Amino acid sequence: MIVTEPLWLVLLIPLAAALWLWRTPRAILPLRIAILLCLLLALAGLALQLESRAGVVVLVADRSLSMPVNSDTVERELATTLESTRGSASRLGVVSFGTEARIEGMPDGPRFGGFEMRSAQDASELYSGVETALSLIPRDAPGRIVVVSDGRWTGRDPSPLALQAAARGVAIDYRHVARGLAGDVAIERVDAPDSVSPGESFVIGAWLEAPQEQDVTVSLERGGTVIATGKHRLAGGSTRLAFRDRAPRGGTLSYVLRVATTETDPVAENNAARFLVGVDGPKPVLVVSGSTASRYAAVLESGGLAVDANPSPDWSLEMLANYSAVILENIPAEALGTGAMSMLASWVTESGGALMMTGGESAFASGGYFGSPLEPILPVSMELRREHRKLNMAIVVAMDRSGSMQMPAGGGKTKMDLANVAAAQVLDLLAPQDELGVVAIDSTAHIIADLDPIEGRNDLRGRILGIESMGGGIFVFEALSTASRMLLTAKAETKHIILFSDAADSEEPGEYQALLAKCRQAGITVTVIGLGVPTDVDADLLRDIARRGGGRIFFTQDANELPRLFAQDTFIVARSTFVEEQTGLAPTPALYSLLGRPLSALPPVGGYNLSYLRDGASPAILTTDDYRAPVVASWHAGAGRVLVYTGEADGEHSGPLARWPEAGGFHASLVRWVAGTRSPLPDSMLATQRVENGVVRIELELDPERAAAPLASMPRVTTLAATAGMAPVVTRRELTWRTPDVLSVEIPLEGSATFLSTLEVPGAGRVTLAPVALPYSPEAAPGAAGEGRKALERLARATGGRERVDVAVVWKDVPEQERHVPLRNWLVLTALVLLLVEVLERRTGVFGALALPSWVRVPSLPTRREKIVKPAKPPKPAAPPVQETPAAPAVQPDALLDALRKAGRKAQRKT
Repeated sequence: MIVTEPLWLVLLIPLAAALWLWRTPRAILPLRIAILLCLLLALAGLALQLESRAGVVVLVADRSLSMPVNSDTVERELATTLESTRGSASRLGVVSFGTEARIEGMPDGPRFGGFEMRSAQDASELYSGVETALSLIPRDAPGRIVVVSDGRWTGRDPSPLALQAAARGVAIDYRHVARGLAGDVAIERVDAPDSVSPGESFVIGAWLEAPQEQDVTVSLERGGTVIATGKHRLAGGSTRLAFRDRAPRGGTLSYVLRVATTETDPVAENNAARFLVGVDGPKPVLVVSGSTASRYAAVLESGGLAVDANPSPDWSLEMLANYSAVILENIPAEALGTGAMSMLASWVTESGGALMMTGGESAFASGGYFGSPLEPILPVSMELRREHRKLNMAIVVAMDRSGSMQMPAGGGKTKMDLANVAAAQVLDLLAPQDELGVVAIDSTAHIIADLDPIEGRNDLRGRILGIESMGGGIFVFEALSTASRMLLTAKAETKHIILFSDAADSEEPGEYQALLAKCRQAGITVTVIGLGVPTDVDADLLRDIARRGGGRIFFTQDANELPRLFAQDTFIVARSTFVEEQTGLAPTPALYSLLGRPLSALPPVGGYNLSYLRDGASPAILTTDDYRAPVVASWHAGAGRVLVYTGEADGEHSGPLARWPEAGGFHASLVRWVAGTRSPLPDSMLATQRVENGVVRIELELDPERAAAPLASMPRVTTLAATAGMAPVVTRRELTWRTPDVLSVEIPLEGSATFLSTLEVPGAGRVTLAPVALPYSPEAAPGAAGEGRKALERLARATGGRERVDVAVVWKDVPEQERHVPLRNWLVLTALVLLLVEVLERRTGVFGALALPSWVRVPSLPTRREKIVKPAKPPKPAAPPVQETPAAPAVQPDALLDALRKAGRKAQRKT
């Protein structure tokens, strides 16, 4: 027993005094003593002191590419074993690591339900994994860490963490799980120049490693085309091969070296190595058109430009490095994807890239660029302005709120949260006189907002954003019928339904064909936005609903895209963002800076996208209609340039301007401006980069004979890192002095990403270097036999850990620690029971009436109201009587009854 708060025991003295002074009946006194004693011990924190091995065990799981194929199953089984064998007082935490560390299960959280981090990560941040595990073990609690890994790590060396763990008494155990490396043939390294000149010949050297002598087939690809292949005899150890190539025009050459063996290779990832070679020189322009029949590339070529037309590029950094500018010609945003648009935006603003966008019905707002990653860098905005609207609109948004919408979508938000934001986006685009209704659908329809004009409905946004996911699947017919009934009362000329549904969970379509036929007769159109992919089980149903409803169909797996898609459909329904009329054009003085020559008159354009000039942008051509809208506008976006031509460059609405004899030179001049000229660094400076040991070293060499230090401030390097089609990660670093004439910086390379760096020298200029990449994931690099196990053994030996074949017994090795079991609740409960017993005794006297032996009876203490009677002294002998005294009269019966009544009343008062 132990008392954790002994200060409360000083109350024993006043409590004892109170018991002495209280008038307490004999049978109640022990109860009151017990009640007060229980409460006093509860306040003092009476607890049992026991020895316990209960503590915290954290499983650290390696999710990297170097792990065996079945490692995911092994790690799940180990986590399940630890969970099922822990005691009730013990706790289990789970941490995964790859390119980063992630907490998969908190010790105080719910039971482990599976890994969120995918396997086959391109890095092994073992340091971060162990560091995170240490943070989950309280400093005042015993614990152990169990690492499940092959022991190969990237990033920081985990050895220093062993000292921290040992100082806290936390042992690091390990379970070594690794794939066999016997017979692994690998490309050890590739040596190629970082950059060459057009037409220059160069040599590529490759070192191949083989465990024993064997025959292999080696091929070298450039841009997906095999330029060299042949069979080679490899000796045991390293063998060098050489290849020769000649650089074509400026850009970036992407190579892949492949080695094929006749035997099974345990690590196939290191049998192919990718490397890049930059080619200094003029670069062509890339035209990405929304139509394969477009002739815009030929128009630009007639103006003297070198042009590549590619409707579906891979949107990688090495691809962008091949071009001086990218032109998006009437292509919808969904054809690019969010990742590609993010990459384009970063390439322009951070690396000095150039972007031009032309108009059409699939461009700007009607093409889905409102709210996209490209919108902020465009010199025009795309909002819906009331003064340019021809018709009022009535829109009902029917939203899926089924159980699947509770799933997280990143950033701490659920799919339902993002769908609510998308519906609120529609509200923001509409005018006060437009009508909006919102209905949430699961197995029934729940009207969130009736269809009424927006003006004066101040609570509408809050009601939309407050929709919560509930119930099962979405009943499609119920959604369409409810939305169409709401639109029957609409006063607006344009009536539209936006149906948002899960493409894999759309149920009960009912007689939707007949319903949609009636909707078309009533002038109601339907657009469907499906959360999923076009191959989902209910995708065909959603496509048919959009076709019969006369609207559009959008699919997206990314819930973050929902606000943009809702906005795109609203723009299209408004029918005011693309003007389909021939319109005259008026040049401004700013056009001279773009063309380099005066131009007094221009033919009209057949149609254009209505947009609005941003502050800071330069309008070069305006329309002559009432809108006075920009047709050509430009500005600098970060380090790059962006230009828009809102007319349709080639197509049905291109108009007389497309047939103008000078059209080729006109458009080519716009492209030349946006592509700009790259100002190289002065002759006194030379920028170089070199990839070695998993890092790229960028150096700025200064002329040793310079008269004075030419640097106004320290040079900076901005690096984009991304895989094809993904949003890039941007990092910025300053160069530091390595020698009196050389500044340098090292940037670690990771995984399969491409790294594109731009060096900026304040006061001297900016230069974008050739992209670089690792040949393959560092997880697949060949290593010394047994090095991973040795790394884990060092961690275990330094902390008192051991290898765990059976992880279930780890709970028995958790250090013993004194455990206090508080008795406060039990003492309070006992006091409460005794209080009820005391009340019973005072009301009934049941315990006082029991015939107990006299030696167990507890005499009651005197009270202040009771007079203590002292024993009388013996009387003195009386004198002999002189005469006989007459006897006292006998007591009357009535007086006896009165005395009994008084005694009864007195007893009742005491009770």
